[in-house]
Amino acid sequence: MSNEDMSDRPGEPVRRGEGAEGFPHGSKYPLFVALGMFFTGLGLSMFTVALVIGIPVLIYGMWGWTKEYTIEEFETGVVPAQKRQLLGFKSGYISMLLVILGELIIFASLFVVWFYLKATRGPFPPEGMPGPDLMLGIVMTVLLLAASVALGYGRYAIARDERAPFNWGLALSMVFGVAYLVVFALDWMNMAAGGAVPSQGPYPAAYYVLTGTHAAHLLAGLVLSGIIAYRAWGRDHFSSNRHLMVKTTEAYWHFLTFLSILILAFVYFPG
Repeated sequence: MSNEDMSDRPGEPVRRGEGAEGFPHGSKYPLFVALGMFFTGLGLSMFTVALVIGIPVLIYGMWGWTKEYTIEEFETGVVPAQKRQLLGFKSGYISMLLVILGELIIFASLFVVWFYLKATRGPFPPEGMPGPDLMLGIVMTVLLLAASVALGYGRYAIARDERAPFNWGLALSMVFGVAYLVVFALDWMNMAAGGAVPSQGPYPAAYYVLTGTHAAHLLAGLVLSGIIAYRAWGRDHFSSNRHLMVKTTEAYWHFLTFLSILILAFVYFPG
């Protein structure tokens, strides 16, 4: 793509701001996020009716804040002078790596609980209780591997301003992600139909918490991909010069695939 074509895209050409120019402005949305989290927590812990306030306010705050950061500030084409790179990585990418590190700690704790319960309250699954379907576990892992490869291909393409391959890679990764959730739901239904529900003991409880937490994070990955899709297809964002969100979301999907492999190995395979 020529420089003239790139300059027609929103947020292009990009330049570094001077002084405070381009620095994230004061926003009302963090306040709504905080209030939403407060009332949602209150509703989950004490007064259920508070969820009627908390959930809509939280969604509104997150939507508005995301819109400001990913669309409005992007389209100004100004990168704040305060932003710096560390060890050759952009600050946004480092932030995603820190998020992944935090999530790794969470999942490490869940796996510790799984192995502890298996050692002290095993065997897993107990006699007379169904275990997860190994074939479905393999299918889910293959779907996430395909999603990671597809999104990686899309990131590779947009880094070279190849728009069509980028669109295909992004779309395929989302299709594979949705397919994963469909197969995941089928596996859960099979387990429940066989009597393996959380209240029936440590095995089903640990299984549902571990796999459900992973599925919730996959849903978050689909939300990120959906934002990219809206920006790319609805607002013509991203180019070889500006595609940071594509790179960070790709890293997140690779992380989800890594977790899926661990779950397949330690939860689905017998032993």
